[in-house]
Amino acid sequence: MKKIIQTAFCMVLTVSVLTAEPVSKSKAIFKSAILPGWGERSIGARGAGRLFFAAEATLWISYAGLSVYKDIQNDDMISFAKAHSGASSFYGSSQYWVDMGSFLSWNDHKEEMLQYRTPDKIYPEKNAWNWDTVENANTFRNIRIAKDKSEQRMTFILGGLVMNRMISMLNIMYQTRNPVESDLIITPLSSQIRLSIPIN
Repeated sequence: MKKIIQTAFCMVLTVSVLTAEPVSKSKAIFKSAILPGWGERSIGARGAGRLFFAAEATLWISYAGLSVYKDIQNDDMISFAKAHSGASSFYGSSQYWVDMGSFLSWNDHKEEMLQYRTPDKIYPEKNAWNWDTVENANTFRNIRIAKDKSEQRMTFILGGLVMNRMISMLNIMYQTRNPVESDLIITPLSSQIRLSIPIN
């Protein structure tokens, strides 16, 4: 986590001290794709650049924090399973942990898989479990659900990082747009009204 935070701050601080130099629109967009706010700074929009920098740093710090927290939750989940599930070894899949928290024992899981005619989903007997109490099985399930929610939040943050870049790129396109010149030119029309009055 420390390295991730240091990298994020170095990126932000390095770019923040750069002086704004006139660049082309395409280069500014490219810079925003790499680091949101860099493109804004290069075209002189320093205020907007600071906002994008701040958003980027916040997202990376949040991601790093959740990553560490998720690892702690995973270790807690495994430690709890070792202490109360009776399993000597664990199967290497996320579905295994879901099933371990959903069935009190490996035999219960096996019976249901045979009932639904899906014997291929039965785990090896060496990965069998048998919870000592229903309460501990529920506690394990809650730990596993909390860990999965942390992983989902990390995915949302990654989406936020992508979105931050897209918004920054669109902002560059807006800031560097050419004035729209209307093709419709309205000019006053001069007309003469001639009245012809016949005189008899």
